[in-house]
Amino acid sequence: MTTIVKFDDLSSMLDLKKPTIDDYPNLAILSDSVHDALESYVGRTLYTIEKKTESGYLLDDDFIGLQNIPITSVTSVKVNGTLVTDYTIGNYGITLANSASGSFEVVTKGGFKTIPGGIYRAELMQIIYEYQNINNLAVKSFGNDGGSTQTNEGFALLKEVKRLLEKYKHTDVYGF
Repeated sequence: MTTIVKFDDLSSMLDLKKPTIDDYPNLAILSDSVHDALESYVGRTLYTIEKKTESGYLLDDDFIGLQNIPITSVTSVKVNGTLVTDYTIGNYGITLANSASGSFEVVTKGGFKTIPGGIYRAELMQIIYEYQNINNLAVKSFGNDGGSTQTNEGFALLKEVKRLLEKYKHTDVYGF
């Protein structure tokens, strides 16, 4: 599981009776899904990763934005398969000494050592909302001459969740 939320917190908020998240398979799936959605929204890793390899392409650029921030250490940086040693570590990635074009691969250690309370609350709120409304996940709105009904067509991040996450967004969110 990738969620940062403790099952005990979910259990008390949802008044669950069974002892583990394994007893609630839908909750386990939703928890991971919510975590992934939050990471996608903020464009960064939301827990500490010992070793993460990030790759992509540069087009005459000297900045490589990384998802695993804040960066604790960089193990290696390669551009077009060649090891690069002249770079500086910044708040949102690394800056190469010279502009480059082509593929890159960066191995880092980073992420939050301690999850900020706002991120924890955001993930907790979103999981609870989705679990309580799981039966409406894929129902669509429809109507006819006799009336109409509207239900959730799918889930989106709650406004309060977005507000809590705003200050943790990566400055270079480009679709992780």
